[in-house]
Amino acid sequence: MTLAEVMVGFGVGGLILMVMGLIFISSLRSFADIGNYMVMDQGSRSALDRMTRDIRRAKNLTVYSSSGLTFDFDGAGTSLYYTFNSAAGTLSEFKTGGTTNVLLKGCDSLAFTMYKNVPLAGGTNDVTTTPAQGKAISVAWRCSRTVIGKKLSTEDMQQALIVIRNKAVN
Repeated sequence: MTLAEVMVGFGVGGLILMVMGLIFISSLRSFADIGNYMVMDQGSRSALDRMTRDIRRAKNLTVYSSSGLTFDFDGAGTSLYYTFNSAAGTLSEFKTGGTTNVLLKGCDSLAFTMYKNVPLAGGTNDVTTTPAQGKAISVAWRCSRTVIGKKLSTEDMQQALIVIRNKAVN
């Protein structure tokens, strides 16, 4: 073998190893993204299930803002609070006499919207900011995850409409 043949062999071998390394790194990143999406989806489902169950059972909405809700939960002095902390990126739930539960982490945005009536297909959706008029709550959020200080994956906007069942329609 000549020196030229050895150099060409090392060059081709190096190129093959580099391509295999790039494919490996790309596959690892995709695997991490899929894992993050699964964790975010599971967290979103769990948070939505819990919020839906408790808001539907609540007696009355007493305080409303686009980043927080307060309900009279049982008519016997128990209050239910939902608060979005934009600095921490968390949605928390608290019941009087209980502990604070973090329902969502890593949220880039979250907003509550209140409706006077239950929005129907083809019907009107009357938005209100007066708690006494609120019959349905819409919640929408977007969460993301960072890996090694870099935002790698962001879930699509999650949105739900929850009806306060124990409240009469005005």
